[in-house]
Amino acid sequence: MTQKEYKPRLGFDIRVKPPGRSKKPPAWSDPGDHSCAADDCEEKAACSLPKSPREPRERVWLCLAHARDHNRNWNYFDGLSDDEAAKVRQASQYGDRPTWSMGKNDRARAAANARGPADADDAFGLMAEEAKERAAERGHYRGGKKLTKMQVGAFDTMALQYNATGSEIRRRYAELVRRFHPDSNGGDRSAEQQLADVVKAHTILKKAQFL
Repeated sequence: MTQKEYKPRLGFDIRVKPPGRSKKPPAWSDPGDHSCAADDCEEKAACSLPKSPREPRERVWLCLAHARDHNRNWNYFDGLSDDEAAKVRQASQYGDRPTWSMGKNDRARAAANARGPADADDAFGLMAEEAKERAAERGHYRGGKKLTKMQVGAFDTMALQYNATGSEIRRRYAELVRRFHPDSNGGDRSAEQQLADVVKAHTILKKAQFL
């Protein structure tokens, strides 16, 4: 009985080999006439294995018994110093890919410079400017009522939340006055402008009856 000629149905062959033609296995997987490479062993080789962790491409033919011993005694760190072994273990935790601490490489440094310092709205500095713009567009509210720009500025000057209670506002005002007043700084008047800004902010919030 003659074998029919192979003709692909789709007009092109998507098979590795046409039917009836077996693919020859790779030479390293076929023991053939190899003998076991172990000393004083006359058994036929059953498989080939990497010779050592440092020579993975060089293979050795072994019988089943010696192949088991070879695998059992396999030590990937054989031939490495303690420092080299430690580096290999550490690299394996990250898939043997290089890693850097945040801000230690050029890309992270450039991103940090473009991002600017972190603020209260964005603790990690991610898209800080966009967050501020969106917040400004939405506006700020206190008790369901939208704050004016002057009121928002007053809260910002005193570093207060927009929903701060009256007691919190009074406490922060007293704290800032003590900090910037010349009498608290040995007569130093360099902080008078900050003091004036705090007094003005307190007046705005008091007129809005937030105290």
